[in-house]
Amino acid sequence: MQVVALYRHPIKSFPAEHCDAIEITADGRVVGDRVLGFRFDDAGPPNDVEWRRKTWFASLQHSPELALLRCGYDSSSRRIWIRLPDRSEVIEGSIDEPGDRLRIEHLFNDWYAEIDGTPSALGRRKLPLRLVGDGTNGRFHDTSAGLTTLHSRESLADLAKAAEVGDISELRFRSNIAIQGCTPWQELSWPGSNIQIGAMQFRVRKTVTRCLATHVEPQSGQRDIDIMGTLTRIIGQTEPQFAVSLVAKTPGTIHIGDGVRII
Repeated sequence: MQVVALYRHPIKSFPAEHCDAIEITADGRVVGDRVLGFRFDDAGPPNDVEWRRKTWFASLQHSPELALLRCGYDSSSRRIWIRLPDRSEVIEGSIDEPGDRLRIEHLFNDWYAEIDGTPSALGRRKLPLRLVGDGTNGRFHDTSAGLTTLHSRESLADLAKAAEVGDISELRFRSNIAIQGCTPWQELSWPGSNIQIGAMQFRVRKTVTRCLATHVEPQSGQRDIDIMGTLTRIIGQTEPQFAVSLVAKTPGTIHIGDGVRII
């Protein structure tokens, strides 16, 4: 088994960043992953960065149009950029400059407010969305543990077969690590085991339960495949599970091509 792709997601629920290598901290988080997010105003003041559920953020779960964004974050210059769909302007600025953050929030909210079916449009959350996070600490994962996640390409292919589609983009699942060289769904049997990836060792904590975000096709921003239903009704899972979370035993770096083995 070996690593075939690596990803991180600097802005929560925004498109993934492809990486040649990812650095893992001592607490098991991917450096630069989920370090920023757009959170509803009624979640609390922007300087309060305690963990909250995804329902308090602009999220693919309820706003599939987020998949259409193109974005980036440079951790060295600490600048963010976002290209909105069907608009020529690029939102860009320093997260350390209050004026830039306000302008980024204003332009993003102007676009987001036009989307139907969002929690704010339904009266469940309050606009404006606030840009939160210090750009360094990963605080905005779907779980408070914020662990590294892994899936296999074999499981992905078997899921596509069960859904009767040609292929399924792994970007739907927002994993950090994709591997190949095992049997389909083999990784779901690993919780409680120890795994070595390159020079790093991890404990496999648990399987990852999926939500409506996985129904969104990353290029079109449309819900097109019932991923959760395929996992439960067709594959036969009790709950929709795809990928596993890992607890790092020591900090380190993972590269594409690194070997993977259960130890």
